Amino acid sequence: MSLESVKLLYVTLQRYAGWLDRGRASVAVRVEVASLGTAIDSGGETSSPLSGVDTSIARLPSTAMRKMLRATAGEIRRALQDPR
Repeated sequence: MSLESVKLLYVTLQRYAGWLDRGRASVAVRVEVASLGTAIDSGGETSSPLSGVDTSIARLPSTAMRKMLRATAGEIRRALQDPR
């Protein structure tokens, strides 16, 4: 998948993270998402930031938002692993 596709998925993930409340777990998700964005923009290693995103999402209460965040993070992971 192209870098532009990954960036579009990242924007979606960032938007979803912005919809979260102001609790500690939500803030952690936003911090990890920002870290992933920095890695994507710099062309750096993304597996560690993605792992951080997954870990912070897992700490959220089980809601529809958590499912949306997980699905989008999974799409980003698959897009980054796609050799095309």
